[in-house]
Amino acid sequence: MDPRFSALCFPSLRIFRQGSLAVVQPLAAASNQQTVETLLVDLSSGKITLSPSKDILRGSTATDALGLLGMCKLHKGVAILAITAARKVAELGPSRAAVYELMAAAVISDSDAERSSRQNRQLLALLRDAVDPAGSGRGIYFSHFYDLTLTAQRISDRDADAATAAAPIASTVRADPRFWYNRVLAEPLLQAGANRFTPPAVLGFIRQLPGLVFKAPGVGPAHTATLTLIARRGVDRAGTRQWRRGSDSAGNVANFVETEEMLSTPAGDVASFVEVRGSIPLLWTQLPNIKYKPTTVIAAPGQSAAVFDKHIDALKAAYGDVVAINLINHKGTEGKLEVAFRTEASRYCSSSSSAGLRYLAFDFHHECSKGRYYRLSLLWDKIRDDFGKYGFFLYRNGKVERRQRGVMRTNCIDCLDRTNVVQGVLGRKALEAMLGAMGILSGGVRGSGSERGLPDAFPEVEREFKILWADHGDAVSTQYAGTGAMKSGFTRTGKRTFGGVIDDGVKAVVRYYVNNFQDGRKQDAVDLFTGAYVVVPGAQPPLRSQPSPLVPIAIALVAIAFAAHRAGHALSGELVGPTSITAATAVNEAATSSGAATAVAADGSGQLVRALLSQVVLPLVLGLGLLSFVVTKGKYLVNKPQLCPHLAVTVKAAKKGDSNKKQ
Repeated sequence: MDPRFSALCFPSLRIFRQGSLAVVQPLAAASNQQTVETLLVDLSSGKITLSPSKDILRGSTATDALGLLGMCKLHKGVAILAITAARKVAELGPSRAAVYELMAAAVISDSDAERSSRQNRQLLALLRDAVDPAGSGRGIYFSHFYDLTLTAQRISDRDADAATAAAPIASTVRADPRFWYNRVLAEPLLQAGANRFTPPAVLGFIRQLPGLVFKAPGVGPAHTATLTLIARRGVDRAGTRQWRRGSDSAGNVANFVETEEMLSTPAGDVASFVEVRGSIPLLWTQLPNIKYKPTTVIAAPGQSAAVFDKHIDALKAAYGDVVAINLINHKGTEGKLEVAFRTEASRYCSSSSSAGLRYLAFDFHHECSKGRYYRLSLLWDKIRDDFGKYGFFLYRNGKVERRQRGVMRTNCIDCLDRTNVVQGVLGRKALEAMLGAMGILSGGVRGSGSERGLPDAFPEVEREFKILWADHGDAVSTQYAGTGAMKSGFTRTGKRTFGGVIDDGVKAVVRYYVNNFQDGRKQDAVDLFTGAYVVVPGAQPPLRSQPSPLVPIAIALVAIAFAAHRAGHALSGELVGPTSITAATAVNEAATSSGAATAVAADGSGQLVRALLSQVVLPLVLGLGLLSFVVTKGKYLVNKPQLCPHLAVTVKAAKKGDSNKKQ
């Protein structure tokens, strides 16, 4: 077999069940082929055997698959995760390798696994959610023949090393472990030598605009190129918006995403620009507690120094020099984080004259308030020189002409909404520069001496470009926060509209609900899939039912609504029954003595007071009391992750009377 093919993955598999044994075979390449490489997995014991040559099995009960994501231990036995449906979203590389988005997956376990073990049912439910495109498995991509974990520049470096280029595509020698989403699940298969059965997958976003025509009206010939946008989400602190904040002890930050914008031509030329985002690299938390804005806890000065250094050192090792663009507010809680970030950056830069880090604070909400997004030009003016110095990767005429030598690291509080806007601006500048280097756009980057940019030269391409980047921002946001990105209307249309403001308001409400009442389970699914939680066979996983605040909140709202309704009746004089104002009552009152009339009036007043107490005051007190209880005890009532709760709490709030915050 050609060693080039032995490094790639099988494009299609068949999975047969023989009792507790799963037999996995690639589809035969030729009709007369009698034997194939075969993988045997004992689902009851987890034993894996790879046979280099075994008779082809026949039968109609097999499960067709496009690859195995890997294997996961259960309380009893193991489960294998197989990709059963996918759609092609791109073609990459000189061979136009197909790239797929996972659309369905099967979690295959022993037939008795769920019936015999409640713990297995819990773990299998989490695994199914982790690979469900409508659940926690939204945005999983894979390719049998292309290294999705690597940028074009890294692929070029890999190809220059014969040993690395010959390594299996599914191996730590070749794939980037930072973005290999199924790395831990695939490890048992890799140890058995079954590299060709498990294509490396990434979590994020991949879309391609093939055959874009760059033709300016009346100016020069038409050019054709393909634009691809790839977002690779970091694996080592993966998770949800408020259960994963800041950095862990190893310097891995939450919501770390590498975004690559790639331009390729029919002649085989490739240009690539890479930028990254990630949570503020300090020890800080913002745990859900029912409140719209949870309490932010920041480590005491100096406690984040080690993790900050590890994070920046890792960025420099991977990308070169770093410009850290911090977009958070300079007042309030965000202002405290900005001071802490700036303090650590200043300390780091003062340690060496060539520290390789530049910190830039840009208060997005202040500078661009009231829809003044044109003021982003102020930010561009501050980073233009670094942008030009770092450059982009360019492979042209069969050789590497340029390399990217630094990276822009952008963050806001969530690294979503404001970050998406700024990264889109940088993406446009990069595309203009790449088009200029390829001779497609004359004049280079707008703002560098020429006013000829993408919107002016190629308005149709500009429209497609904005939609592509808006879709990218929505995908990254949905994975982390549960909704599409705010401010995506500006990225999509270039304008900030009233409809966009309303859309942001709806997304804010949905995020609040998802983050408080759903994200705990999603975090457990991610932790199980990525290996943050390791199942110990026979041990009880820490999964149990959790109290929900929805019932007391519903009762409280009903009680308050009832009280308001009855109060309205009281104001209109309809709270007490109509017998108190009938004609018969009036005649009787006229016929009685003044003392009797006073008694009747007193009785009517007593009825009104009793009605007010029972129908207005009591329901109102009950409703407000329940709401107060929920808010006070909110942190106990939210949907919390249970498998790895310690990973959410990198720093604890100081107790009353304690002057120091403890990690």
